[in-house]
Amino acid sequence: MIFTKNFIYISLINFFVLGAYYMLFIVSVPYATEKFQVSSSLGGFAAGLILMGCLCGRFVAGKIALTFGFKKLIFTGIIVYIISLALYLAADNFYLFMAVRFINGIGIGCIGTVASVLVVHIIPKERHGQGINYFSLSAVIAMAAGPFLGMYMMEHVSFDIIFLFCLGIGVASFVFALFVAYPYVKAQQNAKEAFRLSDYICYAVIPVTTVTLIVVAGYGSLQAFLPEYAKAVGLTKTAGIFFLIYAAAALVSRPFTGKTFDKRGANIIIYPSLVMTSIGFMLLSIAKTPVLMILSALFLGLGMANFQTTIQAVCVKLAKSGLISQAISTYFIFMDFGIGMGPYLYGLLAPHIGFNGLFASAAVISAACILPYYLVYGKRASFL
Repeated sequence: MIFTKNFIYISLINFFVLGAYYMLFIVSVPYATEKFQVSSSLGGFAAGLILMGCLCGRFVAGKIALTFGFKKLIFTGIIVYIISLALYLAADNFYLFMAVRFINGIGIGCIGTVASVLVVHIIPKERHGQGINYFSLSAVIAMAAGPFLGMYMMEHVSFDIIFLFCLGIGVASFVFALFVAYPYVKAQQNAKEAFRLSDYICYAVIPVTTVTLIVVAGYGSLQAFLPEYAKAVGLTKTAGIFFLIYAAAALVSRPFTGKTFDKRGANIIIYPSLVMTSIGFMLLSIAKTPVLMILSALFLGLGMANFQTTIQAVCVKLAKSGLISQAISTYFIFMDFGIGMGPYLYGLLAPHIGFNGLFASAAVISAACILPYYLVYGKRASFL
């Protein structure tokens, strides 16, 4: 059985934490420019610091979970998260605001990694693909609801109310965590030994997560540049519902892709997902009408979203039983880094090829990733 009380509580924690994360990501730049009178670039830098905190949190989370247990780590992460949310209200200068963003990211990185590892231990092994797909819906819905709610609240309430709302979300996550029955995992015997990178990173999943990094870099550029692109082509209203359509497409397809992974393996999902991702970016690059932009969101929701969760399930499959925490941590580190670097790398191209060329480049790169995926995993994961 997948939908146990533990599974539901952990999914709710993941949804609330990530929902607030995406909401604050949208809010942070206008807040910084208005409150501290800094430039948009500095505001963007401060907003991005949360990603660096996430990377730090994810890097150590896998190891710490196996050393001190899931319960201690998730409560530590939630407490850090709540404190950082309260500090948003106390940050009276830009440097303190940047520090708060970084600390906020550490909490989110720890919570997200532990939640993802917990569901792997809770879900029956023979249903990992389906269970991970269902669990990942909490992230997909949060990715759509967070920005939407953030933009709506900015128009109707003050920034302090938004921060208080997110603080309430943090407290709710703490309450849900109290009801989780945490599985026992034997601590690693080398937990007190000197630092070893292999205690934090699962080498077995680096090839497939490298492909993931390349693919999701295009998604990072989409998050960063869609508002400007939509404004340039006169589709601002359509862009406002872009991620809702993206999430809806992922929501509808997840039950089918999860079952398919468990029965027939990753290839039957990954190859079509990369093709649909490429089509989605190409449609976006030529979008001059609402219909084309909506079709782009549908294809990207079916492609990109299912690619990400299937690769996560592949990482669990590749990892030895004692390295599942590190495998999931490695997956998220590479994914976060790709999403974070995407706007910078693709942004270097934008002045030369425009947003149309930028999204067309993402389409080409997504399709081209079929070959490296085949080489690092696909050729030994035949269709069943």
